[in-house]
Amino acid sequence: MEIIRKEYLDKLEDLKDKHFIKVLTGIRRSGKSTILCQFQELLKNKYKVSQKQIQYFDFNNKLLTEITWKDLTNDILSKSSNSITNYIFLDEIQEIKEFEKVVITLFEYKKIKFDVYITGSNSQMFSTKLATLFTGRNAPIHVLPISFDVIFKNLHKEKNKNNAFNEYLAYGGLGIIVPNFTNKVLLKETLSWVLSDTINKDVKARHKIKKSESLDKLTKFVFSNIGHIISANKIEKYLKSSKETKLTGKTIIKQLEWLCEALVLFKVKYYDIKGKSILKTKAKYYAGDLGILSSTTSYDVNKEIGFRLENLVYLELLNRDYKVYTYADKYDREIDFVCEKNNKISYWQVTRTLSDKNLERETNSLLSVKDNYPKTIITLEDDSKHTNNGIDVFNIVDWLLE
Repeated sequence: MEIIRKEYLDKLEDLKDKHFIKVLTGIRRSGKSTILCQFQELLKNKYKVSQKQIQYFDFNNKLLTEITWKDLTNDILSKSSNSITNYIFLDEIQEIKEFEKVVITLFEYKKIKFDVYITGSNSQMFSTKLATLFTGRNAPIHVLPISFDVIFKNLHKEKNKNNAFNEYLAYGGLGIIVPNFTNKVLLKETLSWVLSDTINKDVKARHKIKKSESLDKLTKFVFSNIGHIISANKIEKYLKSSKETKLTGKTIIKQLEWLCEALVLFKVKYYDIKGKSILKTKAKYYAGDLGILSSTTSYDVNKEIGFRLENLVYLELLNRDYKVYTYADKYDREIDFVCEKNNKISYWQVTRTLSDKNLERETNSLLSVKDNYPKTIITLEDDSKHTNNGIDVFNIVDWLLE
C-alpha cells in the first residue's frame, strides 16, 4: 500500500517550473523517494509530461555512488532536450562527492531548461553547501514522518481511534513502515535497521567516528531523556558510569549536532518571552520519529508516556508549520512549547492527565505569561474540547484528527 503525501505534492506543484532548486530533506526512509515518484506520476498524468522529459537517479543504489559529479552531469546533459523542460530528480544526492557542482551546473545552464528536485538526509550539509551557492534560490521542504491523521485515514479505517493512536505512539510514521504495517515483528526489525543504517552512514561514516560504542550509548541516553534538559556534563557522567571510553564535553556537543544533522534528533532551544529572543545555552531534544524512539527505548507506550506524548505534539506542531521552542521562567515553571507562525505566538502544554492534582501546575505556567496570545493544553484523558481560565483544552487524539 502507498500513502499519497498530498501536503508535499501540493508544495512541489506550486514550485513546478519555477527557477528554484527544490530541496527535500528528512530522516532516511521518511518517504522522500516515494514523494518524488508520486510527483513524477502527477507530472505525467496532470501536466502530460512525457517520460523522456524525466530523469530520476536513486543514489541509494551503490552502483551509482561511484559516479563522479562530472560523469553524472554529462549523462544528464546527453539525455536532455533543448526544446522542452527537463525534470531532473536526484535522490539522496549527498552520496555523490561534490554533488553541489552537478546542481549548480544544471541550475545555471543556458541552452537547456532544467527543473531540478533533490533529496537528502543530512540537513546541515545541504543547508551549508546550498545556502552558499543558491542564496534565495533554493526552496527547502522538510519531510516529516506521516502524521497520525493520514495514517489513521489510510491504515486504520476500521479501528477504534484510541487503539490506532496507541499503535502510532509505538511505531510512528516513517514511510518505510507502510507496506508491512500489519506485521509487527517485521516493523520492529525495520525500525531498528533504519536507525542503525542512518547513524552508520550519516554520522559514523561521514564524520569518521572511531568510538562508535560511545555514540550508541549517547544516542540511547538522549532517547531515554526526551523532553529533559540535556547537557554535555550530564552525558559525560553517564558514559563514565557505564564504563565507556571517556568523551570530552566538546566531543559530546559535536556528536549531538551530528545526530541532529542526520535528523535522528531535533534540538529545541529555549525562548526568552520578555526579550522575544532565543537562548543558546539550554536545549531539549526530541526524536525524529516515534518508531525510532521505540526501537531504542521500548515499544510499551505506557513507559514514559508523558514525554512520548510531548514528542508527538512537537512533531505535529512542526507538521503544522510552526517554529517551535520551549520555555522556563526563573521559578522553573515550564511551558512545553512556545510556537511562532505568521508572526504570532502561541503556548502549548502537554500532559497525560489533567486532574485536580496537577491542574494548578499545568495551568500556572501558562497563566504566568501576561499576554493575550492563545494558550492550549493537550491531554490524553480529557474527552472533549473546553476552555479553562482562558486556556483551550484538547484531547490529543481529537486534536490530531481535527
